[in-house]
Amino acid sequence: MNMKLIGVSAGVLALLGVICVVSIPVFFSDSHTPDCGQSNQIGGVKSAGAANLTYTASVPFPPTPAEVILYRVLEPEITTELVSSMAEKIGLKGTVRESYDQMLLSDEPHSLEVHMKSGRVALIDIPRWMNPNDKDLPESLPSDDEAIQIATQYLEETGLMPPDAILCGVAHPQIVEYNEDGEVIGIAFEDVQVSYSRTIDGRPVVGSKLTAEIGGGGDILNVYKLWRDYAPEKEIAVITPQEAFEELKATGLAVDGKGPTAVITGIELGYYEAPAMDEPTYLVPVYIFRGEVRDETGGTAFVRYIPASPDLGEGIPAVK
Repeated sequence: MNMKLIGVSAGVLALLGVICVVSIPVFFSDSHTPDCGQSNQIGGVKSAGAANLTYTASVPFPPTPAEVILYRVLEPEITTELVSSMAEKIGLKGTVRESYDQMLLSDEPHSLEVHMKSGRVALIDIPRWMNPNDKDLPESLPSDDEAIQIATQYLEETGLMPPDAILCGVAHPQIVEYNEDGEVIGIAFEDVQVSYSRTIDGRPVVGSKLTAEIGGGGDILNVYKLWRDYAPEKEIAVITPQEAFEELKATGLAVDGKGPTAVITGIELGYYEAPAMDEPTYLVPVYIFRGEVRDETGGTAFVRYIPASPDLGEGIPAVK
């Protein structure tokens, strides 16, 4: 598999005097086309506006329709009985309890959480997932192909696999150990993260997320699913990609890059699903701009969403 690094460095912790950096390199094959739909791939917190950037497009503007279908988000019916049935399929026992806006079930070492407003599911092996241990290390992991097979079979058998899920990537989250001189001295944790995406009407849905993380011995360490149901409401007019590009230039980017040029390398019309704790009305049509802020030393990648219908811009991640 030809691979490409697209993400690193998720956090820092100290362990027994050794510095450990959580590193999450994400790889995709060259044949990868679906979007893995992670809405947190937007950039940093600094704003680089139109005043100090020159915007260029290295790809043609795609042909797009004058109208698209607007889909309304359907609120799930999350009950104690539903979560109990889900836990039984997973192999967990225990009493479902309600806490704030979630249904919870604990069966050590596992925790199952279901968000009542969005239906978001989180299954965690608490002692092992993203914790240094002697089981989840590179030499104990299945191959990527084996992990895909394990994840897909597990999700199908437990009823967590949506019918429209598309395999879209494999990653290797790690906790890397460094000494005081900043030298890598080992890996304290690693698993294999298998991700799935979805499309609507052939268009990517960013924000939808389904991942299963496979640890040493092929064990399931974590499952995360945000996959709201939806129904068509009406057709709405959308702006052209050229108009969206002008809006992008006017609003700027939330990215740490200091280069003088923002080069657009990809433009797609898709849909945006809000984070689990939000209560959106719609899956919002958006233009997805991918690119780099470049200078003479290299580039900083960014992904930016521009509402394809200006009236539906509220809730789309802001630049400033």
